[in-house]
Amino acid sequence: LLRNAVQWGAEYVDVEVDAKAPAVFAKRQNSMVIASYHDTTGEKLQWDSEFAAEILARARACGDIVKLISFARSWSDNTKCQQFVQQHHSTTAPLIALNMGYTGQMSRVLCPCLTPVTHPLLAAAAPGQISVRQIHQARSLLGLLPAQQFYLFGTPIQHSPSPCMHNAAFASLGLPHTYELKETATVDELLPVLAHASFGGASVTIPHKQTIIPLLDTLSPAAQRIGAVNTVIVRDGQLYGDNTDYLGIVGCLQQAQLSAHTPAFTESVALVIGAGGTARAALFALHTLRVPHVLIYNRTQERAQTLCDEFSSLFSTLSVTDSLDAASSKQPTYIVGTIPASDLCVPDSLFNVRGVALDMAYKPKWTPLLESASRRSWHTVHGVSVLIEQGIHQMEKWTRAVAPARAMGDAVLAKYNSEF
Repeated sequence: LLRNAVQWGAEYVDVEVDAKAPAVFAKRQNSMVIASYHDTTGEKLQWDSEFAAEILARARACGDIVKLISFARSWSDNTKCQQFVQQHHSTTAPLIALNMGYTGQMSRVLCPCLTPVTHPLLAAAAPGQISVRQIHQARSLLGLLPAQQFYLFGTPIQHSPSPCMHNAAFASLGLPHTYELKETATVDELLPVLAHASFGGASVTIPHKQTIIPLLDTLSPAAQRIGAVNTVIVRDGQLYGDNTDYLGIVGCLQQAQLSAHTPAFTESVALVIGAGGTARAALFALHTLRVPHVLIYNRTQERAQTLCDEFSSLFSTLSVTDSLDAASSKQPTYIVGTIPASDLCVPDSLFNVRGVALDMAYKPKWTPLLESASRRSWHTVHGVSVLIEQGIHQMEKWTRAVAPARAMGDAVLAKYNSEF
């Protein structure tokens, strides 16, 4: 079974250090082999013993990563384990080392990589196993996880549900960070915030998605191609601009396509309403989904044409339509609205075929686009759904942890449903 796992390319394959381990290691292709040794009594694997050094060497010979598990018989076993880790762990030679048992929980908190964890709703799989939240809380108390401040940059933002969403995520993960609003008319006012030692990252909304770019050190390939940033990440002291708007659109459209049984993206026509920074993300999302034919409608045709010229290479056809009535003749299957809710007049003829309408505006809940689409029995995606989806991606980029999607969604919807 283990030989098949490495031949079939399982990402990680955990193998006990025994006579069979070298054969599994030799046959690996793209898999990372974790060479493991477990002492459930703590009598044989003692961290300051010659045997610990011996089993480490044996494991290194048959694994890309070494996992050594002992059992804490006293608190001092944790400090000995930590000293062993400091001597032998590195990014090029990863070492998972910890003690089982209640007394050994601190060694789990200090374990440098791939720490085995449990979930609050599950029984622990091993004595002393704790959750990610508990580990984060303990590391924070020990001064190993400094509190960081995250923000939403833009204006107007007073009613944004983003603080509820991200603070719920930090609480669920046991992280000491906070997320708050930072409303400014210009990006120059953000310079002191960006330079502060406690700055951890930010969401960016209108009107700053493009003007913030000169303040950043580097951009992700997606943000560079889109030409707009909605996420600022701190990496090794550098400010990194990314875009999760398009990921939110992609995820929501994929879910909607499965629910509505609409035609495949590769066989469809799409319409983007608007020509600002969010429209750029919508176009890149449609490109990611491999939609071949796209129309752009904007009240200012010059801006739409500029966008069309910039993104035309991503599609089989990308053109500007001078009215939504004219777009009806192309029978779009997917429509993405990227403008604030307004008195936009949406003709019923736009919905002659079965399709999906997504509006990035999340207030009011039923925008003119979604109201018209719903009347014609189209599948509708509210902007709050995209907000949650893209926020999940933001959280994972900031923390490099799996985001607590349910907690984030529940927090947003509780605020949203009470206000709209």
